[in-house]
Amino acid sequence: MDRLRRLLPFIIVLATATLLRFYDLSGLPPACYRDVALTATDALRAAAGHPRLHYTYDEGLYSNLLAIVFLLLGASDWTVRAPGALFGVLTCWGVYRLGRALGRGPASLYGAALLAVSFWHVLLSRSGFRAVLLPCLLVHSAALLVEGLRGGGKWRLALGGALFGLGVHVYPSIRFAPLFLPAYLLAETRGGAAGDRHKAVGGVLLFAGAALAVAAPMLLHYLHHPEHFTYPRRVLSVFSPKVATSDVPAYIERNLGSTLLMFHVRGDQNWRHNLSGAPMLDPLTGALFLLGLVLVFRKDAAGGDQAGRTAPAAALLVGWLVVMLLPNVLSVEGVPHGLRSCGVLPAVALLGGIGLAGVSRRVRGRSGGRAAAALAVTAFLFIGVWTATRYFIVWGGEPLVARDHDGAFRAASRVLLAAPDDVDRLLVANGSGFPAYGYPVEAQVYLWEMRDRPPAILGPRDAARMVLGGRPALIALIAKDEGIVQIIRELNPGAPLSQVRGEGLSDDSPVYRVN
Repeated sequence: MDRLRRLLPFIIVLATATLLRFYDLSGLPPACYRDVALTATDALRAAAGHPRLHYTYDEGLYSNLLAIVFLLLGASDWTVRAPGALFGVLTCWGVYRLGRALGRGPASLYGAALLAVSFWHVLLSRSGFRAVLLPCLLVHSAALLVEGLRGGGKWRLALGGALFGLGVHVYPSIRFAPLFLPAYLLAETRGGAAGDRHKAVGGVLLFAGAALAVAAPMLLHYLHHPEHFTYPRRVLSVFSPKVATSDVPAYIERNLGSTLLMFHVRGDQNWRHNLSGAPMLDPLTGALFLLGLVLVFRKDAAGGDQAGRTAPAAALLVGWLVVMLLPNVLSVEGVPHGLRSCGVLPAVALLGGIGLAGVSRRVRGRSGGRAAAALAVTAFLFIGVWTATRYFIVWGGEPLVARDHDGAFRAASRVLLAAPDDVDRLLVANGSGFPAYGYPVEAQVYLWEMRDRPPAILGPRDAARMVLGGRPALIALIAKDEGIVQIIRELNPGAPLSQVRGEGLSDDSPVYRVN
């Protein structure tokens, strides 16, 4: 009973995280963006018996995991998003574990609570983007590493390394993660007895060996398919050969300023990742995060028998923060970017937890434990209500959110799906996105939405398929093009042609009824 009482606050935190991430999960986001749709159609391929290590643009692990969910529960918007929501909840648990492993007491609970009610993380967890798995793997691997080095057993080090290596199969930002480990390892092992240092070196080698073994298949794949590592056709980073060397300093300077301001002043402007332009942290979490950045270096803030062990936590969390912001700083588009920088979320949350623990400790010293507990609960409730309102009402009710999630393609797909069997359903793939399986990536939204009754997809050489011979047809265009409409008229002389109107349909992605 005492154990349950001690765990009850953490159970409440996880329950809140679950509620915010799973409530109305099929309804919000309002549609599956083309990148998510591509992940989902890759998962359908994997579920049909064709899993891959690496798909057209993405590492294969997330799609392959999604395929298992599809086989068990069927393919739907909910099953596309549910794994990410679950990984979001597990990341909150990971922050709690890491804080306890670092000896940070109440800060571990507070950090998990701050992440549970973080707008940034709630949105990411519900989006269907594979990036959500990255912070989950990072925080659990880091917790296992700390636990293993502090006497938790070799199996923790091996499992932690394996989870770390799995990150290579998930999202490119993981490539920077090894850089934040050396400073922590040095701080963790410095000052110990020679035998302890020797044991720690063995533990680090076990962690690194497990990570390398799990990452090896993808690393070997990159050797044979370097285009999957560098994406030469996509100008994403300052390392792209299409970026002039003389322009790199200007990019880095501008990105550094944008990255430093993203937490408190101006965040990601993409509606898929944020309330456009709003700070990535709410005001209270933002203030606690800054306070935590100060307190993490103070011995008196650690408390208990950890008062003399501030260096490992400071080295790990601050190093983590700096390193996992590098994908932002070294980008050439969309900076600040909520997905590329999401690897910092566990560190930000735990630093915020350290800040709240410091405030709570001061209140406890002046007004007692009940006042300190009331303060923490009030902060948790305030941010939770703030996030729920912003996500489900403000963000969820914004028309631009549907637009930026390819809502028009979803509406067009449903018009095609509603057509009787004797009506031809054609999709003219005239989008401008990068090609995926021979067609612009926008076509993947239609293929996902119409997975049970896929349309006939027409490319530049398929005009003859628009000769209908009097048959009724619905023809969707990814992008409006009067030239294509004129071709349809010429190939079907005298046939009535009209644009379909309806809720969610856009003139920019029209659907035409012929005959």
